[in-house]
Amino acid sequence: MFQLGVHAIISIVIYLITIGLSFQAMKAVQLEKIISKGHVFETQLLYLFIAIALGFLVGNFVITFIDTSMQLSNLF
Repeated sequence: MFQLGVHAIISIVIYLITIGLSFQAMKAVQLEKIISKGHVFETQLLYLFIAIALGFLVGNFVITFIDTSMQLSNLF
């Protein structure tokens, strides 16, 4: 049970870090050129949703990679 709790905390931390990093990376993308003028709130919301989606995907990859690499110890 304790291992599940630790795994959950580590997963949450990884997701938050990757979402934050993807939000920082999204600042380099200029969506204002694509979105029509006067839609500031919608553009900011789109940035947030894309950052969450990208952060989730990257975080999911990192968590799966860690879990899989930990299972390699069963090989030996």
